[in-house]
Amino acid sequence: MAHIEKRYRINSNKLSGEYYFTSILQEAYADGLLSRHDMENIQLQCMKLLTQKCAKYAGYDSSSLRVETAENIMKSNLYTVGLYLKSLPDTDSAVDILITTPILHMYQKGRAIIDDKWSNAKVLYARVKANKINTSNYTYNATLSESGIGSFFRQYDADYAAHDIPASIDYQLCHPVTELTGIEYIEKYLEQLLQENEFCQCFQAEAIHHLLYGFDEGYEDLLINIFEQVITQALGCLMAQRNIRDLELTGAEIGYLNNVLAQEDEQWIAMKIRQVALQVLQELQLASLPQRSYLETCLPRITLNIVRGLRGNTLDKVFITPVNPELKPKTLFLPGEKMSNKDYRRLIEELLMCRHSSDKLALIKEKVKSFADIEDVLLDAMLSETEVFSVLHLLDNTEIAALLQRHPYRDTEDLSESEGVFRVCLKDYINKLPSDRKDQIYKMMNHLVTEV
Repeated sequence: MAHIEKRYRINSNKLSGEYYFTSILQEAYADGLLSRHDMENIQLQCMKLLTQKCAKYAGYDSSSLRVETAENIMKSNLYTVGLYLKSLPDTDSAVDILITTPILHMYQKGRAIIDDKWSNAKVLYARVKANKINTSNYTYNATLSESGIGSFFRQYDADYAAHDIPASIDYQLCHPVTELTGIEYIEKYLEQLLQENEFCQCFQAEAIHHLLYGFDEGYEDLLINIFEQVITQALGCLMAQRNIRDLELTGAEIGYLNNVLAQEDEQWIAMKIRQVALQVLQELQLASLPQRSYLETCLPRITLNIVRGLRGNTLDKVFITPVNPELKPKTLFLPGEKMSNKDYRRLIEELLMCRHSSDKLALIKEKVKSFADIEDVLLDAMLSETEVFSVLHLLDNTEIAALLQRHPYRDTEDLSESEGVFRVCLKDYINKLPSDRKDQIYKMMNHLVTEV
């Protein structure tokens, strides 16, 4: 007998994951499942709950709250009620509950769900940190740090801003979390990151480093997803009959893959990639349901990248020939002699007395003759961002690369104020350069050996 899927009065695909409560209200009303009276009653209860929450927020002070604060509390209330409705077996049950259950009761149920999810997310965060990948990619490390996701657990306000995500999360997952916010987003993000970490832990950190370096010498500062690079390479290794744990592919082997796959249509390639992906999981002994499920969600993106590489004749940008940077030739950079302490102090005093930026720049051009002194001036002369940019314009690519190597944009918490400000200026300056010059600087940076 053929499988018969139950039909619900409201199609869940029409509902917003982020604004679940309001979207199910709209759909139920549009489909005649809620009457005008039901809608007015629900709105009245929402306003009553808002009044109670605002009074508590203000410490039962009669003074009025800012409109923006009240709106935020309302969003938080609706988000919390929506969490409870989402937890019900189906949309029919949610509509029935909307008609028969007071909003305050639904809010309290949703609030309890937030507490459970917060506790679960805290456990997930500990597990993600425990199996963290050993990599120098800045975005990955910053996102997993206490000032990244860690700040969420210190700043999340479940009572008045349950829908917010008070954390710095720049690292992009292979399968990004969409349509979710608040504690739901954090929980889902950590679940998926945990799967990515567990997969990457099957490979030596050095093998991943060489793979990412082969992808881009400046990968440490790129917004890339490490798991995506590793799983794609593992697929290529298996198809080329190489040891997948080495993550090694030669140019000839990538050419072989191109010849084999280019003869097939997209449907065949998708089936082949899925088949090989399951073999990769078996070889790595990662055939658990969560691993398999997450890999399934990522395969369309990975397959699309491979197909694009085939069609654009750029498969060597999808499957990578790893590079060991230690084996590449280095360039010695000499910062030059510093001026005497007496002359340097006099220069800084003169710069601090200058009223116009043009005078400062002229003074620097006249008296600073070495990279070593330029570096010190950038840190000591209390220059504005515009003035720092003017000085950086005087430098060539090698000197900018040396500055970037010695003052990388990283967590500035433990740095002096001047060092922190300069690193932000340098990062902004680099970001505004044409992409080809930026690429040259990053490549040069990785080959420089700077004399201290």
